[in-house]
Amino acid sequence: MKENLYYLFISGLILGSGPCLSFCAPVLIGYTAAFKTSTGKSILSYLIFSFFKIIGYVLLGVICALGVKLLNSPLFLKYTDYVYIALGCFVTMIGLSVLFLKGNCSPRICAWLHKGNIRNVGILGLLVGLSPCLPLLGILNYIVIVSNNATDAMTYTFVFGLGTVLSPLLLLIVLSAKLAELLSKNDKLQMAIRLACGALLLFLGIKVIIQALPM
Repeated sequence: MKENLYYLFISGLILGSGPCLSFCAPVLIGYTAAFKTSTGKSILSYLIFSFFKIIGYVLLGVICALGVKLLNSPLFLKYTDYVYIALGCFVTMIGLSVLFLKGNCSPRICAWLHKGNIRNVGILGLLVGLSPCLPLLGILNYIVIVSNNATDAMTYTFVFGLGTVLSPLLLLIVLSAKLAELLSKNDKLQMAIRLACGALLLFLGIKVIIQALPM
């Protein structure tokens, strides 16, 4: 079991430093920069995002315990499409709230999105953890093979998730927060950063939705 734990932790390090960065980095960097969060809050946001992402992995670990046939079934493929659409919609709504809203706003859903910075990254983390990419599906299939029961599967996915936390993404988020904090002293630059981050989040959200929709 120790060898499997070591292998899965290393796999988490690799995945967190490679494929995961392509989506998580733009979303989290754009989000923290848009709301001008401090360095401390940026680190807290990343830790909360990572915590809920690991919860998502563990929930998938429970699914793993049901067997590899479920992972490869049409039902599971439909599930992944639905989760990706939910993720894309949530990122899109955040992008819209960043682009068009500032301070207090009347629509309840917009105000809820705009004011809940820490809560939003938790939801993002959970949705990302529940959205298995191809490398993660490979890891899940491996976990099915080496697990003797549901507890093993949950343990393996938890350790794998811990590996993904040790990612260059944390450094990038801190640097982006410091840069946004410095540039925010200029009102025009502050507006430009907010619009750029909102447009990026909107683009990523719509892209995820389109990719998840059945062709």
